[in-house]
This record gives sequence, C-alpha cells and structure tokens, in this order.
Amino acid sequence: MKILLVQPPVQDFYQTSIRTQPIGLGYLASSLEAHGYEVEILDCQTEKKKSIAIPSELTYLKEFYPFHDRSPFKLYTGYYHFGMDWEEIRKRIKNSKADMFGISSSFTPYHREALGIARIVKEWDSRKTVVMGGAHVSCDPGNLLRSPFVDYIVLGEGEIRFPIFLKQIEMERRGNVCEIDGIGYRKDGEIKIYPIENYVQDLDDLPYPARGLLDLDRYRMKKKRSTMIITSRGCPHGCAYCSTHLIMGSSFRTRSPESIIEEMMECRKRYDIKIFDIEDDNFTFDKGRAKRLMSLIIETFGEQHLELTAMNGVSFASLDRELLSLMARSGFRTINLSFVSTDPSVKRRMGRPGVEDDFSQVLQDAEEVGLDVISYAILGMPDQRMEEMVDTLIYLMGKKVLIGPSIYYPTPGTPLFKQCEDRNILPSDPLQWRSTAFPIETKTYDRIDLVTLFRLARVINFIKAKMDEKELDEGMTWTKILQLMKDQVMAKVKVEKEGEVEDEVKSYSPCDSRLVPYKKIDEVTWRDLLVLLFEERSFFSLKRNSNRNMVLVKEKSSRRVLDYFFEKACEKSVFRSRSSPGSA
Repeated sequence: MKILLVQPPVQDFYQTSIRTQPIGLGYLASSLEAHGYEVEILDCQTEKKKSIAIPSELTYLKEFYPFHDRSPFKLYTGYYHFGMDWEEIRKRIKNSKADMFGISSSFTPYHREALGIARIVKEWDSRKTVVMGGAHVSCDPGNLLRSPFVDYIVLGEGEIRFPIFLKQIEMERRGNVCEIDGIGYRKDGEIKIYPIENYVQDLDDLPYPARGLLDLDRYRMKKKRSTMIITSRGCPHGCAYCSTHLIMGSSFRTRSPESIIEEMMECRKRYDIKIFDIEDDNFTFDKGRAKRLMSLIIETFGEQHLELTAMNGVSFASLDRELLSLMARSGFRTINLSFVSTDPSVKRRMGRPGVEDDFSQVLQDAEEVGLDVISYAILGMPDQRMEEMVDTLIYLMGKKVLIGPSIYYPTPGTPLFKQCEDRNILPSDPLQWRSTAFPIETKTYDRIDLVTLFRLARVINFIKAKMDEKELDEGMTWTKILQLMKDQVMAKVKVEKEGEVEDEVKSYSPCDSRLVPYKKIDEVTWRDLLVLLFEERSFFSLKRNSNRNMVLVKEKSSRRVLDYFFEKACEKSVFRSRSSPGSA
C-alpha cells in the first residue's frame, strides 16, 4: 500500500512560512516506513503566493486593512493563496499512484483548504481512502466526519495509532477499527468516534522524522537550513485558550538528552541543518531537564555553534538566570515569552502561571546574558477590557522587549471556546476564527478597538527599532519623541520654504496646514505620520490614487483607544527591543 501524506495550502492575509514545516507528517511518515509502507509527502505550502478575492465571510475586514498602504505602520496588503494552486495539486495527486491519502488539518480556519484536498481525491477516484488528522481534527472530530470526502479521522498522536489502523484496513477488518482508540469513521450513516485512551510514553521509541521526504531548502532562516525538533510532548498547565491537551495530552513526556543530540547530529551531517526550532508544547516545564539538555548541546557542539529558537514559546514561570545563561551559550539569540496581560485576574481566568515581578526578573536576567525577548500580549479575549489591553502594551513598551500582539482566536474544544459559544459572541463561520479576522467582539471592546491596538503595537515596535538603531535615544517619553518629530518636520519645512520650493502641497489631509504645510506628498516620512497619529488620533495610510499620485487617507481608528493610550503613555519612557543596541 502506498500512502501520500498531504499538507494543504493556506489562504489568509499572511503566512509565517518558517512555522509551516510539516514535522508532524515527517514523524508519521517515518513510522509508516518502519512498518513497511511506501510513503510520500506532498507539501503544498510552497513559496508560491497568489492574490485572490477575500471570501464573503471576511469582507467586513476590508475597512480595517487598507491594501496597497505604503506607510511603515501598514498591516496587511492583500488576501492570498499560499502554496501550490489547485490544478497543480490535482495533477500531483493523480500522478502519486497512492492508495490512501493522509491529509493534515492543523488549524480550524484553514480546514476548508484541507477539505479541498479531500474533495480532489474523491472526485478523481471515489474508491481511494481519505484519512484526516492534525490539531483541528482532535479539537472538532464530529464535524469532520459529516463531510462526504472524509472516510476516517485519527485523533492525537498518529505514529502508533495509524499503522495499527492500516493493518486492520488491509486485513479487511474495517469493523474492528473500533478496537483502536482515537479513530473515527461513519458506519451506516452513524458517526463513530473512539476517544483517546493512550499517548506515546517512550518518545525515544519513535523514529526520527523523515526529513528526506521534505524540501529542506524550503525552510531556511538567514539563508541557512532549519528544522523543527521536538524534545517533549504534553503540557500540564491547561490554559483556557489552548488546545494542546486535546492533541498531546496533559502529561509531560520527555525524550532522553542522548536521543535528542543524536537527532541533531544526524540533521547536521546528513542534511546540513544549522538552525533548530524546539517546537515543544512546554519546553521548560521541567527546568532541570532543560538545563541538562542545554549543557549537553554545549558539550557536544560548543558554545553558540548552533542557532536555536523556540518559536512556539516558553513559559517565563519556569525560567531562571542559570537556564537563561545556558540557553544563550547553547545557541539561543532570542526567546519568545507569553506575557498575556498585566491584569492578574485575566491570567487567573486563563490559567496562566507566573506573576509580573517574576517576568521583570526574567527580562533583567535575559538582558544580562545577552538574550533578546519577544513578549506576547493576548488581545481580544472574552472579559478583557480595552483599558487593560492598552495598559499591557504600555507596560511592555517600557521593557526591553519586542511586543508580539497576539489577537485571540477561538479554538474548538477549549474552555474559552465554550464560553464564547455560551455568550453568543462566537462568529458563525469557522473561517472567521482566525487572528487576522479579529473574531471576538464584546460589550467592552469591538473590532475597531482591536485593529487600533494591533496597529499601535506596530508603532511602538517601530519606535523601539529606531532606538535599537540609535536613531532615537532610548528612554525618551512620547512627549519628547513627538516634540522631536515636530521640530524635525518643521525644520525641514523651513529649509524648503527658504529655498522657494515650487508647487507646494498645502493641504493633503485635514491637518496638513498646521503640521507639514510645505511638504510634497512623495516626501512624507514616518515622522509626519507619527505626528498625524498624535494630533488627529487616527492612523493614515499612504496610497496612490487613480492618477498614480500619492495621497494620504485617514483610516478608521478607535479614538477611545488612542485617547486613552496617549493620556496614559505620554510621560512614559519607551525602551529598545534588543538586549543591547545593534545586537543581531
């Protein structure tokens, strides 16, 4: 039997391509090969990108995303199909000569694309078997089996479960699949789903992912080959918005350090991989284990000889100075931390560990050992207040971190998803359950508040970057920054006026005559836009009109968010994003 494992393309406003390496399919493929099956991986998320029409369910976003904006504070520039087009996928499926198709559905808003693959298979040959797995399948199994294009589903970890399932199918014991936990199917019109009872306990028993079936040149960072590596599975925290426990369970299971080092050495020697992204559910949950692994990496490869990341994030509650130092020495340059909110009650409701004082200590220790920090603030959860979300941005503005504004998206099967359902604030279509769609609105905030918060985080990060580059002095308050911007703008205007500039553009926005009355539109800079933001309490986009001339367009913005921010933040200092100016 030949099996084709498929990672579908995605359609959205953006794609973080480095996070799309299908390491789960790699694990599944190696397990199937070990059981004697012929396997190929069709990774449809190639570097191709095609502009497509926004689905009708998302057209409300047009007023929030000014496409073709040329300002440095822009959001997204279009809606795209990322990866192979459907016709190419159809040809690859027909030419595969596969008997069974395993399709990954990892994210609920992209499930439509996964079903598109299943449909292509069944339209080509209805006798082919379609099996679907992935995070979305574990979160919402019942709805998947209502599709006529899906024959079976596999919940949770598939490396052991899937080969057992295949043996039953090959022996034509389809009725016996009920003996396998984590398998779902339809029988006589009735949906049967057998819940997960077992998780892989000895992770060292699993073969390494079949990276040879992937296009490793597709996944590069800084022009170097990179790969994901998993050193543990499961997370005991049980945060209200997280679905990890539905997929990998709540028990924390680890690999031996020796097995991890052997895999890294194979990646280096066989595939010339130089960057490793630790994609664990909770890498630092066992602090002692993480320290032992970092020490062994240093002992094996030398200090900072590798480059390590953990883009899935680590919990600051399980970090200390010793571990941070070992991470820096082993090859980490940056750590990703989930801060969530400054409001302790929000963290308690979400089940997040760690307090503000611990976070500040971690930031101080990270700076001293030379680690940069990206800190994620979650915006748009039920029961959050607009003021609390702004306060969180202001707090992170005053820390040496890059702010990661993370718009909450509801994930089926989680407590917070159920809360959204019960409160009738869940959008009707799963296509809208994505961060870029700003899915949740409540009595305390609406979508335009969230869009404004998102853009505000971009502005703060932009200023932090200017401090990293020493173009602005670190620690300046917003009052001083804006006064400097006005002085620089007006100084340039004065020079241009004294030079008798011809064809002065005296009015390109409601406040031009007051702010930059002599500046030509093609010369508008980030300084002008920053002053406009402060004076007008609105974002402006820079676009070309039908005559190909540049024009300023006042965008829809939340006045109350911007009023509250500048009221609270004007005398607050802004700090750079890197541990030291000019650091890589």
